Amino acid sequence: MTISTTPVPEPVVADRPPEPVRRPARHARLREWWLGAALVLPALALAVAFKLVPLGRGVATSLESSSGFDGTSFAGADNYVRMFDDPVVRSSFRNALLVVATLPVWVVLPLVLAVLIHQQAPGWKFFRAVYFIPYTVAPIVVGIMFRQILAPDGPINALLRRVGLEPLAIEWLNGRYSALFSLVAVALWSFFGLGVMTYLAGLATIPGETLEAAYLDGAGFWRRLFHVVVPMLRPTVAYWSVLCASGVLIWLFPLIYALTQGGPGDATMLPEYLVFLTTFQFLDRGYGSAIGIALFVFVAVLSIFSVRHMFTEGTRKPR
Repeated sequence: MTISTTPVPEPVVADRPPEPVRRPARHARLREWWLGAALVLPALALAVAFKLVPLGRGVATSLESSSGFDGTSFAGADNYVRMFDDPVVRSSFRNALLVVATLPVWVVLPLVLAVLIHQQAPGWKFFRAVYFIPYTVAPIVVGIMFRQILAPDGPINALLRRVGLEPLAIEWLNGRYSALFSLVAVALWSFFGLGVMTYLAGLATIPGETLEAAYLDGAGFWRRLFHVVVPMLRPTVAYWSVLCASGVLIWLFPLIYALTQGGPGDATMLPEYLVFLTTFQFLDRGYGSAIGIALFVFVAVLSIFSVRHMFTEGTRKPR
């Protein structure tokens, strides 16, 4: 018996395209790292050159003793110990605390005006432009202008006398307490326009239906402000609060220089102006640097507290 076997043909395997060459993930991450470093490096170099290096130099100078154009010698912590016994330094930081205590006005006043403009109160287009104009004027020019306005025979006192309020016509820049109040009021007039613009930018993100529904429900202006606008505008309010808290102590130098020069006595003496006097008029660079470092620490602590509060308020969801 013969069995015939037929050879089975082998299956034809189609040619497969070659698999693409995949670059290792490590190379991709390395490339992204170098790209990020190239983008960050210029800003980092500027921060180091114009922030960290001067700060380090200031700390080093604060540990030196110098007077006039003579040489310097190492003084250690003597300049810092000297500050605690200096009544002018204590007075300047006490005035700084009084200025910081006015921050609620810096935060709330621009918010109220921004809400009125956003609700298109009568004349809102005019006031939207007018409120920002003072911020565009150089602070030193503002100081010179208000030195004339607040003079004993200036327009403010002349108006008060004309309307029968002569007891209120005081020497605004020469009084022990009125001088600091006048300085803060002028600074607020000069800078609050930026706050109005900041709040208007935040209000543009609130749906108009929300405010309209609150109005139809019978909510008054203040109720809408504190129960509707503020919860929805919390990140913007926190941002402006941080900006004011950190800037109110370093914005006033040109105004102090033009208005009061720290007087009368030490009524308007603030640390930043005291640094200028000590360093450039009394030529005590070491002591002036020590006061500057103390001011830096004071503002840094205030800013850190404000930033932490901003993060907490900004991430909290409105009810």
